[in-house]
Amino acid sequence: MHRALAALALPLSVLACAPASPPPVAPATPAPATPAPATPAPAAEPVMPDARAQQAMGEQLVAAFNDTWNRHDMDAFAALHAEDADFVNIFGLWWHGRPAIRESHVGIHKTVFRQSRLSSVRVETRFVAPDIAVVRWAWELTGVLSPEGQPVPDMQGILVHVARREGDRLRIVSTQNTQATADAFRAVRGMDRPASPPP
Repeated sequence: MHRALAALALPLSVLACAPASPPPVAPATPAPATPAPATPAPAAEPVMPDARAQQAMGEQLVAAFNDTWNRHDMDAFAALHAEDADFVNIFGLWWHGRPAIRESHVGIHKTVFRQSRLSSVRVETRFVAPDIAVVRWAWELTGVLSPEGQPVPDMQGILVHVARREGDRLRIVSTQNTQATADAFRAVRGMDRPASPPP
């Protein structure tokens, strides 16, 4: 009987000494992928306006220039210019910044230009980039007075604006004004009008 018990105890002792099996491990779940940062959509490239739109924007700017001048509204006149615009007048005075352009015109519109009327004779507009235009136009100024209040001969000349496109409008960033002699202005008047842009 002792021999039988010993035979039975041997497998039990082997089982007791055997290392315990590790608990089953669940398969690893991969970590969710981190989404890549969104790439901003590229900004749309500005498109060059067609010839008709170019001319229309230039004429719109000139019409606004004339209108604000003839109403002697120098706040509206100044608003046609960029904040950092510059302006050279017919005498070579050079003003920098919208406030200076405004102030330089306020005084003369209270005195020698208080009855003046500005009109355009010819307007030509050429875009040199999709958002930059050169607007050149011939002007006539009537109703000018001397400092003593006496009428003086009508004036004429050519204005050149470099303007930045803002939507469907232009804002002036730089202006050069040139007074023309009577002979030169007659030649400008006699120039053939540019061909109408295609529809």
